[in-house]
Amino acid sequence: MKMLNSLMSLGIRRAVLTGSDGLVIESVGRGGPSPEVLAVELANLTRTMGSTARQLGGELRRFTLATDDQEILAVVFEGYCLGALLERGADRKSVGNELTRLALRLAEEI
Repeated sequence: MKMLNSLMSLGIRRAVLTGSDGLVIESVGRGGPSPEVLAVELANLTRTMGSTARQLGGELRRFTLATDDQEILAVVFEGYCLGALLERGADRKSVGNELTRLALRLAEEI
């Protein structure tokens, strides 16, 4: 598939496409956490935040998790989650736009 390669030029550390089962469908990047760990965590966050979103009367579409040094940007679609790990200070807008573009493309193909 290798659809996630376009994210590498935006300076992300790692990106993962996962389903609700937390298994890696595709990944790119380097460093920790491993693609498997990131996929499981993204699936868990998606389930938890999805429940909260439904209680608020909507569906989860995207979320961000930030620490002092890193951020995860994620887009949720069709039972999948596409997330990217980036260093704080990276171009969040470009990464978010690319995640959305890829999610739309993947939703058409899945």
